[in-house]
Amino acid sequence: MDQLLYYLSKAKNPLDVLEAWNFKDSTFNNTSAIVCLENYKNNFFSEEFIKTVYFEDNDFISYFQSEKLYFINDEIIKSIFFTGNVDIPIDYSIMFDSNYASYISFFVNNDMSRLNNEAFTTISLLLNENFQYDYRFYLLENSKNIDLNKEFDIDYFKKVHNDIFRNITNLELFKSIDSKLFKDKILLKYTITTEEAENNAEELINDIYCSELGRTYLKEMSFMRKEMTLFLIGVFKIHFSSKKDAKKKIVELFDYMDKKVGIYFEREALVAYKYFKQQSEIKIFSKLQRNMNTSNLLSIINNISWDFTAPRFMEYFMRYEKEGKFFIPFLLTHDLGLKEVIKLFNVKGVISDESYGFIPISSINTKEYYENKNCKINFEVYFSKEKQKDREIRMNKNREEIDTIITEECNELITILNSH
Repeated sequence: MDQLLYYLSKAKNPLDVLEAWNFKDSTFNNTSAIVCLENYKNNFFSEEFIKTVYFEDNDFISYFQSEKLYFINDEIIKSIFFTGNVDIPIDYSIMFDSNYASYISFFVNNDMSRLNNEAFTTISLLLNENFQYDYRFYLLENSKNIDLNKEFDIDYFKKVHNDIFRNITNLELFKSIDSKLFKDKILLKYTITTEEAENNAEELINDIYCSELGRTYLKEMSFMRKEMTLFLIGVFKIHFSSKKDAKKKIVELFDYMDKKVGIYFEREALVAYKYFKQQSEIKIFSKLQRNMNTSNLLSIINNISWDFTAPRFMEYFMRYEKEGKFFIPFLLTHDLGLKEVIKLFNVKGVISDESYGFIPISSINTKEYYENKNCKINFEVYFSKEKQKDREIRMNKNREEIDTIITEECNELITILNSH
């Protein structure tokens, strides 16, 4: 797997991908990959969409670093070899954050006065493209305001969280709009009734919020976010506690991930290194300064944590096939911090495999990167079976006491920030 990942991260054209695919051995099972290539152009996106999403400053965020996506699995290779062409089923899914879910509700309710020109233009583009819509990001974002340890039915949910129910209902109506009629005559026609939209919303909410399986899933996502919060507290503790250079601070962060977090956050650590090197380079971290008002410090870090965890949630959703075999997520958000984080991650591609799971591909080989920066990290020891087992034990302990650990670590950070 390491060789396959390495050569895919270096691929610039389809031939490079095919050569890298030779390193897929017999232990792989039903493997697929999506890779961004410098020297390649596909016809999966319209010119208008490419211009809007990748070259204009707006509220669309692509999970991938570019529109030049190349798709590969064994079936595609066989089809190209025997027929010379291939039909690749793709699901272009748009995810919404809470703000855009509200904008679409305004649109559906004909409350256009509450939509700015940018939001209206974006919604018009949605109606002109053949997208699927994914509400899980919105539902996950709003799970922060729901007691996941409490059992409740749909009637209770609608009473207490009617805003979420109404937004999902309106999203269902929006999804049903006759796009051809809108394209041709700019007329809105819903192909389902409000009652049908409400039934669909109830079914989705039942699955996610009201079922034991759904709450288990949300609790796991909540734990991941809290682990990210713990990681970020570690980043800030290390940054503000000394004037050591970035090379020494990143070694401390690796030790912190090992002994406190129990998870190796690879891409996030690269962002932290850039922060250690030049504080002003990571704008989202500028909210934390020495001698700041720390009364709402944990709330600030939790908000940053959500932005850092969001791409991992998108990856979690990508593990499961939807309408097509390849899932390409886009996110609509006005959150500047979230936009910055996804751009910082700069994802080149992904590999999906039944045996190995879901693995993002970075353009940067982290081992080479840190070695070139003369960072003294012993990767052989850090990724030994013994160390990986230790991190797993640490992570499982955190499941039982994560809130207490975060409070203790945050209090230590407050002391550091208030010291002269």
